[in-house]
Parts: sequence; structure tokens; C-alpha cells
Amino acid sequence: MIQIDLHSHTRCSRDAFTSMNQLDGFFRRNPSFVLAITDHDEIKGAHEAKKLFDRNIIVGEEIKSSEGEIVGLFLKKFVEPGMTAEKTVEEIRRQDGLIMVPHPFKRTGNLDSPIRQEILFENTDFFDIVEVFNARNRTYGANEKARRFADANGKPVAVGSDAHAIYELGATFAMLKSWDGRKESLIAQLHTASLSCQSIHFIPRLITKVMREIKKMNS
Repeated sequence: MIQIDLHSHTRCSRDAFTSMNQLDGFFRRNPSFVLAITDHDEIKGAHEAKKLFDRNIIVGEEIKSSEGEIVGLFLKKFVEPGMTAEKTVEEIRRQDGLIMVPHPFKRTGNLDSPIRQEILFENTDFFDIVEVFNARNRTYGANEKARRFADANGKPVAVGSDAHAIYELGATFAMLKSWDGRKESLIAQLHTASLSCQSIHFIPRLITKVMREIKKMNS
């Protein structure tokens, strides 16, 4: 069986810390794990990880559109932030990628992070996958609401650790029967995948917050 987490970050994200050496250790301990590297408005870390870990990595990006965040998966090159959601989706499609809507009902943290509700409900065809559990999401009922939205619209579901540090990885994933690296196979299996969902607890979250402030001061 394959464990797959479609939302994670490396130190190439402005607020994250996972290094390639740490990922190497993680995959040695978890050889059947697949990660989508979805750094904020950045793709260098995903490309570097793909070269090092090959089939364990999906190249992605968490793109800050002018109407909220959108995750592109199976990308070939960087997608510019700041475009409308429609233009962002068009660019991902141009690269033959998949589009996932992350934490669509999140209401804590950065309030401009979730996709705008009118975009979500009026343009359901934009999205191939709905993230129905985000391990960092602290908005009460948000994950459950995302699952209801996905089910109502017949969308495949995914879960994401949204890990910003190595110790946040490994507990949240979907279980696949096999992995051949193709997006078509992923979509087909996500419809029926079993899900492991574990929120990031207070102490790891606090450590990450402190590390984030230190990184900000040193930048």
C-alpha cells in the first residue's frame, strides 16, 4: 500500500523548514510514502526533491491567486501568483496538471488564504480534487464542510498535512493500492481511498511558530 500526502512544504516556502536531508531520512523510514511538495508561490524545492526522490515526489505549488490559494499538481514549471483564479487554473491546465482546492473553508490564520466562496461554489469545474482534511486547519467544522462539498459535487478527495516542518509529516495521508506516478491513476484511486487524518498538535505547532518567527527575523 502507498501513503500519499498532497500538501506539504519545504524550506523553499517562506514559512517552512523541511530540508532535503530531512526528506531523505523520512523516505528511508517511509519508502512507500509519496509527497506532493507544494511550496508557497515557489517550485524550486519541488523540482529539487523530484530529482532526489523521483517517484516519491509530485511536483506542485500552492499558488496565491488574487482570489485565494490554489494548489497545482504535476507541474512542469512555476506558476505566477497574483493572477485571477481562472487564469491560474488555465496555466495549470496548460501544463497538463491537476488542480486541488486546499482548506476551502478555513477561517483562521491568513484570512485571504482560502479560495473565495463565490469562486468555489460558482466554478466547481475549476477543481479536480478537494482537500477534505488539512492537519493545520483549526477552523471548527471546516474539514467536515469540505467533505460535504466534495461529495455533493462528485469530486475526488485528498488529505494534506500542510507540513511546514519534518516532524509534522507522516500522520495524515490517503492510502492507495498502487502508485505509477500518473495523475489519471491518482484521480481514480482517490475516489475510494481510505484516509488517515491527524491534526498537528499544540506543541509541534508552537515549535513551528517559534521557528517561523526566528526565520523571519533572520531574513
